[in-house]
Amino acid sequence: MKKVLMVASESSHFRNFHIPYIESLLNRGVDVYTAANGIFEYKNVVHTTLNFKKKITSPANIGVIFKLASLMRHEKFDAVYTNSTLAGIAGRIAAKLSGVRKMKCRHICHGYLFDDDGSKRAKLYLAFEKLVRKRTELLAVMNSDDLAIARKYNLGKEIVFLNGMGLDADRFPDLSDGEIYAEREKLGAKKEDVLFLCVGEFSPRKNQTAIIEACGMLKRTDYKMIFAGKGEMLEECKSKAHEMGLDEHVIFAGHCDNVNLLYRTCDCLVSASRFEGLPFNVMEALYCHENIIVSNVKGNKDLTDNGGELYGYGDIKRLSELMESAVPCTGNNSLDEKYLLENAFNENLRLLKYTE
Repeated sequence: MKKVLMVASESSHFRNFHIPYIESLLNRGVDVYTAANGIFEYKNVVHTTLNFKKKITSPANIGVIFKLASLMRHEKFDAVYTNSTLAGIAGRIAAKLSGVRKMKCRHICHGYLFDDDGSKRAKLYLAFEKLVRKRTELLAVMNSDDLAIARKYNLGKEIVFLNGMGLDADRFPDLSDGEIYAEREKLGAKKEDVLFLCVGEFSPRKNQTAIIEACGMLKRTDYKMIFAGKGEMLEECKSKAHEMGLDEHVIFAGHCDNVNLLYRTCDCLVSASRFEGLPFNVMEALYCHENIIVSNVKGNKDLTDNGGELYGYGDIKRLSELMESAVPCTGNNSLDEKYLLENAFNENLRLLKYTE
């Protein structure tokens, strides 16, 4: 019986992206192990809790690497699938240290955290990626910029392109006008108000502070800016909004179990991200026919063919102009069906070699 290990920085990653793939493996009799920060409980899956530190150069991550190497050496997995930057580097270094040569290393890049611009950041991250490329049997990327980087620097023995991990449309059903009206009332929105929405962890990469600054430049008063999510910069953003006198317009909704209700209620998704892979929040908004205003960075720009406004990263003036002219959602935008789970799933199984 085959044995597979999936590695991620956070256990939420498995819940958000990998459940259908885990179920497929289990149904074929594959032993599935997972390893990440936090608890992950799933029937017949063996989970190992790791203590990753977010800073890639943190000495504490060395212990995580040795823990992973020991796990690999003991279980002798047939394949290990690493996800995202930190877990991808640590997992593949651990694979090298484990000495399990027959174990296949396959990395799913959910967005490189750098551009190919020669910056110090790019040089640092590229150095790590080059360090593990010989141990990367398969590399999967999700946007055109990352595909170009991967090919230019030969970051995997085999490089494949995914249309994301697949958006599960069943999680985003249509809602009645009554449900939407009730949510607008709950948010304190008037009938004519435009509701902006930002979904994601509060972090420097997601850059919510830029959106708050853009709100401070708006002349219009017929709007609400709703932030859904938690994270290290949440309190800083709350303080900033208060100091700018935006309490009437900016709402911090925290973690939302029913994010579909927000997508269906709001008119326009706003993103100020610095880096993306293939952002689920943008895909979800488009699937729910929202307007979108997003930074012109990789991942975001790959999704704007079917509608949406792009602005230069960090151009807060342009962001505020687009928000100033935004109108209630017309329902014209849509997500290309190739990104839906029902269409991407079987192809991803093949490309990621889950079926071997």
